[in-house]
Amino acid sequence: MNTVKGTIFKHQLQKRKDALTGRTVTQLTSLPGNHHHLYFTSSSFTEDNRQILYISDLGSGNPNVFKLSLEDGSAVQLTDNSDGIMKSYVYYDGNPYRGFAKASPSFAPATGLLLYIQGNEVRLLDVNGLEERVIYQLPANVMTGFTHLSGDGRYACVPYINSAAFEVGDGNPFSLIREKVKRDNISSQVVVIDTISGETLYNFTHQGWVTHVQFHPNDPRIILFNHEGGMVDQRIWLYDHGKISKVRDQSNGGPSLWICHEMWANQDHAVIYHGTRGVPNDPAMKEVAKEQEPIVSFVGYMGSREEKYMEVSFSPDMTAYGHFTTSTDDSLLVTDGIINAHSIHLCRIDWLQAKLDMTLLCLHNSSFSVQDVHPHPIFSHNDQYVLFTSDTHNERTQGNIYIVDLHETV
Repeated sequence: MNTVKGTIFKHQLQKRKDALTGRTVTQLTSLPGNHHHLYFTSSSFTEDNRQILYISDLGSGNPNVFKLSLEDGSAVQLTDNSDGIMKSYVYYDGNPYRGFAKASPSFAPATGLLLYIQGNEVRLLDVNGLEERVIYQLPANVMTGFTHLSGDGRYACVPYINSAAFEVGDGNPFSLIREKVKRDNISSQVVVIDTISGETLYNFTHQGWVTHVQFHPNDPRIILFNHEGGMVDQRIWLYDHGKISKVRDQSNGGPSLWICHEMWANQDHAVIYHGTRGVPNDPAMKEVAKEQEPIVSFVGYMGSREEKYMEVSFSPDMTAYGHFTTSTDDSLLVTDGIINAHSIHLCRIDWLQAKLDMTLLCLHNSSFSVQDVHPHPIFSHNDQYVLFTSDTHNERTQGNIYIVDLHETV
């Protein structure tokens, strides 16, 4: 099915009572195909919380971005891709330098602007009027990762690495790329673009495989970024007005410390992350041998300009792979794993006392088998809803999108 932007589709909203909590879980997508919301470092909710942005191929193999009404399930196609999936971080089997980069969309809800990559073009789209323009041309022979758009829509951040880093042959590309980047001392480039002028505001290089970038909520000259590949020497980094430093220094953590999925807290100049001690719980790192010490999962909080961090541990049976995101006021975290592999939980944490309370929200029952069906739960801007993806009511590896109303009385 080849479709064009502006086309309107209609999904049938389906409500179900969760088997464990009795909460209403609404399935938002019903048409054939693979549907999932944007990566969790970018909101998928419009500013008024009445619509969500999501990626779907409608069964065609050509992913595009859509905007769906939470009221009636109507969805408008926002992009016009007919060239398949472009090869990039996470999507290693895509077409080199051609198609839609599925990891690239980043949304600034207050402005209605969407950033994404199509082929070698970095584009900025108005999700209401559908006007779009090219703001940057990627260099030849590079592979991109997750991008980020500043909250005011003024600046775009794009990480990329020379495509030679992806030339690793058969095997697990996640670990093979990490090893090649380290062995051959390959650097990534991070470029920040003024979306109005198209000029480069600044850029920097860093030795390592950078795949996640996030502007500080209030300062476009501060960027949180990572080193990818699982068991890297240091996961989280900070670019701060030209100075690069480590966030949560791992140098004394030993070979069994794994840290992942960093994101900004909303209220303070702080970073939230999670990880394990004893052995990584990322399924992409199965080749890492287990240590003799106990396996402990934790969630952490660190001021990005301080050396002090706080980490709250879960019980020894809670080691499932997952993700954490924070509510708008930072009073709650939501996770799709850690506590168990099939449920969404809310966590209220007292960082100073190193204590947490957990509340089961609902089952997600996703297979977690590919990136697109990681649940990646996020809050709406008013903290009323939790949005997630799962393949539980679709073919394995093919997602649908779900929402839960936290204001519902059960």
